[in-house]
Amino acid sequence: MSLAHQIINHAKQAYPNESCGLIVNDAYIPCDNVADDPSETFRISPDAWQPADAVVHSHPQGQRYLSGADRQAQHKMRCDWWLAFFADQWRVLQYRYAPLLRGRTFDYGKRDCYSLVEDAYMLCGIKLMEYKRKGEAQEIADNAFIVNFPKSGFYPVELIDMQPGDVILTSIRGNANHASIYLGDEQVLHHPYGGLSRREGFCDVWHKTMHSVWRHKEWRPDMMTAIANDLEAQTIWQS
Repeated sequence: MSLAHQIINHAKQAYPNESCGLIVNDAYIPCDNVADDPSETFRISPDAWQPADAVVHSHPQGQRYLSGADRQAQHKMRCDWWLAFFADQWRVLQYRYAPLLRGRTFDYGKRDCYSLVEDAYMLCGIKLMEYKRKGEAQEIADNAFIVNFPKSGFYPVELIDMQPGDVILTSIRGNANHASIYLGDEQVLHHPYGGLSRREGFCDVWHKTMHSVWRHKEWRPDMMTAIANDLEAQTIWQS
């Protein structure tokens, strides 16, 4: 039986409470949920805990995205999380480990503006194309954003049609050299060169340097829940 089927069977047995478990060496280890309110959250007993490749739990009420509390715990544990949830049927999604979206230190090619977009979309259930990073100057010269965005499933939209979740490309000179996610209400999420990733106002400077706006073909408005859950986490951990 596949890991997904084992996880789903455990989630069904625990319903309407949350199930929980661990993946260790490609094996699923079900655990008891010892939380005070197991219908709302989960806790694995210290006696059952062991180093794991992934932490597993369920959202029996159908929430398909990691909550803010989930993201805080995942960042603290620094491992993948698998989530079983019930919508029209039981499903299992895998969320690889990524630092919280705010408060990241800058490391070009590892933690930068594209990495932030990639990780935010991963939390929404969209896997973007991975491509070899060549350094900032070369990527700008190659017009890498414009070349690679269509290959990753993005298509351009008019500024007047911009919606939360769209990616804004900006340019100080020449080709597009920076990406940010539009959050709505004149707010963007981005990782500036040399600084910490952050949310800030979509001010006049942004408007003056805008290059283009892009939307992913798999994007749905409810996916903003995943990004909002991360941003509303109580503690911002620096990676």
